[in-house]
Amino acid sequence: MSKNKAQAVKPIVLLLAVTVLQSCSAFFCCPILAASGPIFEQPQQATSGPAQLRPTAPGSSMHQGPEIPTESSPTTYILKAERTVRLTLKDAFEQAEEHNPEILKAKQDVSLAAATVVSAGARPNPQLAVQMGFGPAWTKTIAGNTQQVGINQIVETGGKRAARIRLSKAQQTASSLQLEAIRFDVRTRVRRAYAELAAAQAYSQLIENMRDLAEKLVNIATERFKAGSAAEAEIIQAQLTANQYDAQRNSAQGRIRQAQIQLSTLLGQPVAPNLVTEDQGLFRLQAAQSELVPAPDQSMPDEVNLLHSALSKRPDLLVSQQQVAVSTKQLGLARAQRIPDLILGSGFAFTTFQAPEPQQYGAYLNVNVDLPIFYRKQGEIMSAKVSIEQAKTQTVIAQNRLISEVKAAYENVRLARANIAKYRTQLLQGATETVHLNELGYKYGRNRLSDVILAQQSMQQINIGYFDVVIAYQNAWADLEKAVGQPLTF
Repeated sequence: MSKNKAQAVKPIVLLLAVTVLQSCSAFFCCPILAASGPIFEQPQQATSGPAQLRPTAPGSSMHQGPEIPTESSPTTYILKAERTVRLTLKDAFEQAEEHNPEILKAKQDVSLAAATVVSAGARPNPQLAVQMGFGPAWTKTIAGNTQQVGINQIVETGGKRAARIRLSKAQQTASSLQLEAIRFDVRTRVRRAYAELAAAQAYSQLIENMRDLAEKLVNIATERFKAGSAAEAEIIQAQLTANQYDAQRNSAQGRIRQAQIQLSTLLGQPVAPNLVTEDQGLFRLQAAQSELVPAPDQSMPDEVNLLHSALSKRPDLLVSQQQVAVSTKQLGLARAQRIPDLILGSGFAFTTFQAPEPQQYGAYLNVNVDLPIFYRKQGEIMSAKVSIEQAKTQTVIAQNRLISEVKAAYENVRLARANIAKYRTQLLQGATETVHLNELGYKYGRNRLSDVILAQQSMQQINIGYFDVVIAYQNAWADLEKAVGQPLTF
């Protein structure tokens, strides 16, 4: 082939190469916007959170922290917050206890219930009755009206006061149990929100690591092009693959912000600061311990013991059981109200007649009582009886739900632990080695660029899978703790 023909064919070959590589990219390298994955043994910088990240230079080590651009652009999403707050899970629990509006309202309900006990024990005050008159109706003998001063007192019968006190104390106990139920529910949601924030920050780290790999591939392609071993189209394709992670980086930063807002709301902070979790749990492969979950190889608590503990201590079940007691006390009060109260009165009466009639005076006593002829609290008694049956039924429902939740959460914990072990012992290491070997093969001309891209994509998918099972483990442990109704120590 002559030199002129070779020059004419060269652009056509280059165009075909670009087309083939772009097809490979469309098949192998579709971006995953909602994916997540583990941090590979690199600690975060202690002085900066996700809102202070900087761009990673091409070819830099995977073991550096995540970095994002610090200046806004039409294609870049930047986290913005006035201040950065580093937070442990224990700190989150304490702040929620002190500032969460739901807990604060439940505490106020307990105070109101205590006030009703005082009101229920109150005795009726006596009534002062005075009748004083002026004019002929009281000064003329023919009228005969007297001036009167007396005292009336309601006398409760049938043990109504004692029944009210018993009912109010039962309601106070129910309010206290409801406070514990709300407090524990908020604790569970705080745990989940904290775990989600840790996952979002871990996902951001994963994207940066994968982008580092893609940038490393760009460097290799550039070196091969300079050596005359690769076409310039391979540099373009490798850079395109790296640039795809920019959109995922934006999604990762957005996920962090959403998690920060959710957690801040639970902590009672109307304006969400830049929260940074101190504990990223199992996303850090070499973490010795975690506040979020026990180590996957740690022995599981006994399921039967957890079930017995839940049946005796779970707050919402205790609330249902206490409601039976409240309804029973309501029935006792309704029955006591069938007996009518007495109204006793006594006083002094005297005349103010004008002369010559002598003045007269005397004392009096009166008794008033309702006659329970037409209505004897039948509606209140019937309503209280139905309430008792409803409360008993609700207790059975709560017990059945409790048993199923404990069993389901326990099995989910076991499943997640098994999957984590699978990823840690086989998949993660194999994916890393595959990428490394394909990079070396491409560097020395034994593999194609598409082989490396496919290996990187496979590695990301495996990291995503590990990320998902870690989240599943954290959620399953939170569900198990909620199902048992008390913190699980480990």
